[in-house]
Amino acid sequence: MHSNLPRLLAQAYEQRLADGLGWRAYMGLRLARLYPAILGGAVVGLAMLAWSGEALDVGLAAQFLLLPVLAGPAVHGGELFPLNGPQWSLFWELAVNALHAVVSRWLTIPVLATIVTLSAGALIATGLNYSGLDVGWSRTNLWGGPPRVMFGFFVGVLIFRLQARGWIVPTLPYPLIALALAVCLFRWFPQWGGFAARDTFKVVVVLPAMVALASQARISGGWLGSARYLGLISYPLYAIHVPLLRGFEVLLGRLFDTPPPGAWWLALGATLVLAALFERFYDAPIRSWLARRRRMK
Repeated sequence: MHSNLPRLLAQAYEQRLADGLGWRAYMGLRLARLYPAILGGAVVGLAMLAWSGEALDVGLAAQFLLLPVLAGPAVHGGELFPLNGPQWSLFWELAVNALHAVVSRWLTIPVLATIVTLSAGALIATGLNYSGLDVGWSRTNLWGGPPRVMFGFFVGVLIFRLQARGWIVPTLPYPLIALALAVCLFRWFPQWGGFAARDTFKVVVVLPAMVALASQARISGGWLGSARYLGLISYPLYAIHVPLLRGFEVLLGRLFDTPPPGAWWLALGATLVLAALFERFYDAPIRSWLARRRRMK
């Protein structure tokens, strides 16, 4: 989990928790935000499975029919959420949300700093043990998930708390921060190896610093529109991109012996468009309906 989402969650919910928002109500709000897209992603994954011609086994059927947030760890022996792999991080996100709602009142800055330090240590140990941080998504690396989510979540909350106390960070141009993020996405000089150490350093040091800097960046002009658009579709895109790209892989395999140059860039563009449609015509209307139901109670 990247650190900016927890910072935004803390901004949205910490005062409400302090004012008496209960655990059940808080988790209801989080489920109402996350579950529609989770279910939609499972449906897309099921459709792509049928499109690929693969057999639907009992574990996959159970994951689709049961609550997708829970069913993966309960019924499948390999990948926790084979219909939609990235759902594993949403499983852990809900787990840390539940913990946050319980302990929020005791999270002073020293306590948060201690949690962040301990979880950073656990994350470093995880990276060394698994030779990287691609963990938390299967039975074989399940217990790499808690250090990932604990560090990412609570360092985001810590950043929010420090900024609320008047913590000042440099103001950098938004394009420069976006460029730095793009640089972080690449594994430079693969011949050097050392991916576990380098990736762990980026996660523990570089990305939290970028979140703190980005939260203070001023955005205007065309950058503002693009940032709003990308923010709007970021979660729907995350929820459905893997099954969609799997579907494009099947399509390209049926159409071509070797995919033509630029085929995957076309697939990427189509995925962005489909994510925007998913958000506008599926995710947003359902969340609005759930919000109206909550207000009526």
